[in-house]
Amino acid sequence: MIVNPLAEAEDIQAAPLAGTTALAVTLLWIVNTATTASKVTVANSVAATLYIPAGEGVFVEKERGAVVEASTAASSVWATPCAYSN
Repeated sequence: MIVNPLAEAEDIQAAPLAGTTALAVTLLWIVNTATTASKVTVANSVAATLYIPAGEGVFVEKERGAVVEASTAASSVWATPCAYSN
C-alpha cells in the first residue's frame, strides 16, 4: 500500500479537527506524542472512541466531514489527512 499525505498535520488535542482537507478525507494517520494513552473520538454518524498508546501511530478510517478530537492531559496528538493506493 502506498500512503500519500495530503495536508499538514493538525494537533487534535489542542482543538478538534478543522482543516478543509482533513474533514473531506476518509483516512487519517494519528500519532500520540504523549507519554500516556490518549482517547480519540471520531464523530461519525455513530460516534466511536479509541485509545492510542503513548508514542504510537495508527491509521483511522472515518466518514467524510466527521470531526476527530483527542483528550489527554499531556502532549499533542497529531492527525494527518491521507490517501492510499495499492
